[in-house]
Amino acid sequence: METIKNLFNRFRHSGVLLLIGVFVIIYISFGFLYFQEGIKQRGLEQEIAKWSVIVSNPLPGGEKLREDYETANLTLIPLTRSEVIAILVDIARESGIDVDSEESKFSIPPAPDKTVTQKVGGSSYQALPFTNISVRGDYDEVMAFISALESGRTLKTLVVKKISISQITIEGEGEGETETETVATLDIDLYSK
Repeated sequence: METIKNLFNRFRHSGVLLLIGVFVIIYISFGFLYFQEGIKQRGLEQEIAKWSVIVSNPLPGGEKLREDYETANLTLIPLTRSEVIAILVDIARESGIDVDSEESKFSIPPAPDKTVTQKVGGSSYQALPFTNISVRGDYDEVMAFISALESGRTLKTLVVKKISISQITIEGEGEGETETETVATLDIDLYSK
């Protein structure tokens, strides 16, 4: 028995050191896990922030969807070529394009009031094409006109198919005076049912 006590006394100091070493290793392991959880938590917080933006916008109710559907159907009512031209002239006038003078800076070439059937998705639509619409003015006026068409504020089913923009130099009234104007040529389609 005394031999066991001697062995135990010898290993007591080593055992205590071994036990302290095990506790230090466990403590360091928990420290690493703690720091790794902090990184994961920051990543999760960023993901929660992204999702909260999406979730904060509620889905529209049935009544709102029905109202939007009715509005969309009303915009698909066919318009005649002359009605569309009148709307386009109003948009040009609101954009600052000179449409009233003899030197009109807005023109739509004559064409028949003829629609073309086009298949979009699973439905067929009637497209009323307008080609080579010419708009001339300073850069801001021409861009305002194009922006108004593309925004769909006035004609919701209008699609701008082609835009060509260039700068031209015009001689002024005085000697050596020149002005730069922007010219845009557009092809558009107006869709209806």
